[in-house]
Amino acid sequence: MAALLLGLAVYTALLIVREKAELREISRYNLTWMVTQAALQVDRFTSLVAGFADDDGKVTAQNVKLGYELVVNQVSLFNQGAPAAFVRSDPELLRLSIELRDAIGSAEVEIEHLKQPGAVHRLLATLLPLNPKLPRIASAAYVHNGALIAAELDRLDTLQWIFSSLIVASLLCSVILLLVARWHYSMLTRAHARVQRLVTDLRSSSSQLEEANRQAQSAVAEIHSQNRVLQDRDRALNVQNSRFDAALNNMSQALCMVDASQHLIVCNSRFRELFGLPAETIVSGDSAHSVFQTIMSAGRFEAAMIKDIWATHQTLVTARQSRPFHREDSRGSAISVSHQLMADGGWVATYEDITERRRVEAQINFMAHHDALTRLPNRVLLKNRLEGALHAPQEMDSFAVLCLDLDGFKAVNDTLGHGMGDQLLEQVAQRLSACVRDRDMVARLGGDEFAVLQFPSHRRADSEILAQRIIESLCAPYRLDGQLAVVGVSVGIALSCERTGAASEQLLRNADLALYRAKGSGGRTYRFFEPSMDAELQARRQIELDLRSALEEGQFDLWYQPVFDIAATRVSGFEALICWRHPMRGMISPAEFIPLAEETGLIVPIGAWVLREACLSAAAWPAPHHIAINLSPVQIRDENIVRTLQDALTFTGIDPSRVELEITETALLNQSERVLSTLYELRSLGVRTVLDDFGTGYSSLSYLRSFPFDRSRSTRVSSAKSAAGPTAWPSSSPWPTL
Repeated sequence: MAALLLGLAVYTALLIVREKAELREISRYNLTWMVTQAALQVDRFTSLVAGFADDDGKVTAQNVKLGYELVVNQVSLFNQGAPAAFVRSDPELLRLSIELRDAIGSAEVEIEHLKQPGAVHRLLATLLPLNPKLPRIASAAYVHNGALIAAELDRLDTLQWIFSSLIVASLLCSVILLLVARWHYSMLTRAHARVQRLVTDLRSSSSQLEEANRQAQSAVAEIHSQNRVLQDRDRALNVQNSRFDAALNNMSQALCMVDASQHLIVCNSRFRELFGLPAETIVSGDSAHSVFQTIMSAGRFEAAMIKDIWATHQTLVTARQSRPFHREDSRGSAISVSHQLMADGGWVATYEDITERRRVEAQINFMAHHDALTRLPNRVLLKNRLEGALHAPQEMDSFAVLCLDLDGFKAVNDTLGHGMGDQLLEQVAQRLSACVRDRDMVARLGGDEFAVLQFPSHRRADSEILAQRIIESLCAPYRLDGQLAVVGVSVGIALSCERTGAASEQLLRNADLALYRAKGSGGRTYRFFEPSMDAELQARRQIELDLRSALEEGQFDLWYQPVFDIAATRVSGFEALICWRHPMRGMISPAEFIPLAEETGLIVPIGAWVLREACLSAAAWPAPHHIAINLSPVQIRDENIVRTLQDALTFTGIDPSRVELEITETALLNQSERVLSTLYELRSLGVRTVLDDFGTGYSSLSYLRSFPFDRSRSTRVSSAKSAAGPTAWPSSSPWPTL
């Protein structure tokens, strides 16, 4: 019996030890599991909110609200049973529990308005600080639960010692125990059954705790993964924000963004700089109306213009329109605005100070339509005004166009310099402006050419009076830096009522034709346009066209006028005279086409042909008869004249001493180093030089001193030469009998 009792005692002790181990394994997770579940539910809810913030559609607002209800239920366990006693046992844990309850409670408002702007970010800002604190509560719960279990184990140890003592005592009292053994055995059987049931329950709880532990570990891993994703997104967001701030504050335009409720979202530094606002004056969240009130108070621009800009913004918002516009104030300041609507009902606008650009554009426009020297309207503005006058009502349709050209202006430039010439043009512009009325228009067409539009001009007498007044004013002496200068002016007049067409170009052309006639009349006078002038011009142009093809078609002939030596009473040579045998008009005199050839430059190839043909004919004459060839002033200024003559002498083989070059005095009026150098080079070829028309200039003797001519010919001889033209021999005839 004692052995049986001893065996029972050992068996009971082993059961107690085993139960203590199982109790320790099970009880370890009771309170810890509840706290861990609360932390896990809060973290899962934070992940749901973060997933909803990504706006990828995977997490809906309903998911977030369901997660919130789970968190509320889990956190409510902190106010019940063992968790409540555990939390109240430590002030720090109590403070963290209250903070968790308050945070969950404050999140309810954001949950109700989850889709409003900023609600998700405020909710995350409330939940994220809880993540590092919840593990501390779980850890404390784990420690607290372990302490409770340790106390229970200590009590079980005490019970074990007591029970062992009883076993020893039972050995001493075996007889008594044998009496109650059966009864005790039955009690142990029932206790064992209860313990077995408890063990089964504890094993089931252990399995559940192990599964919960695995889920918790998986959840923690998921939390860490989500945390890394959030950190990566946060870093990317910070980079994007920094780039956005850099781009925003380095824009050349001022920018502000307003939400649908008309509150400022953001503005860049250029916006504050443009309107003269300190950095702390306006901040995000201010109403857009108060922002523009602040801009008006700053005084950088007129308040009326700022108020107009704000009113235009409101009008565009109401009309749901996006378009640019600009506004100017009375001080000349101008702002260009680009208003763009956003999808959420807000709007974004950019502002640019275009004051300087408008000033430059105005200056460019002025320079494009005005002369830079005289500040008078130029040809472009003149034509615009002329076109406007041509399309004006009938009572304003009578006006006059006066074209002016200064006589002798080139001499002022050549003698006094271009600086003095510019001063003269400025004074001419001032005098012209003083001669006309406010309704009239004075323009500079270029060089020394001017034009006047006279409004109105119903009679010729009105334009005659104005032309005479202009001539008297412009012909008066000019004082240029202490020196006097005198120029004349020629005026051509075209009346709009006499025009044959409606184009402004034709009126200017008519006035220019009249000016050409006035200059041909000696200058310092005026002429009205007449239809015959246009006919003469057309005939002149036709002659010019025919003249260009005459040389190629061989229409020129050389006639030779004899030169009689009175002292020797014999013919000493011949002078070559060119004639034009026109296929339609017949023989044309040199006096008619030579001036035109000089103006167009055709005298150069024609003169080269004359040199060659005259030398070729003279080469067949008996010596010492010479050939006299006239050189035009245009030929003298031609840089190839020396080579042209040299080629003619070489080709014909004529003795250069038998060639005389006749040079008119007008070719030396504007003598220069180049002209004198050309004359010396021509003479170096061995030819003789003759000064023709001697005595027509103002200082003829000075020419004889500047260049040693072989001889000179007076105007009387020149006149005889012209009269003897018809009696000369043509180049095709044989050598004339002397």
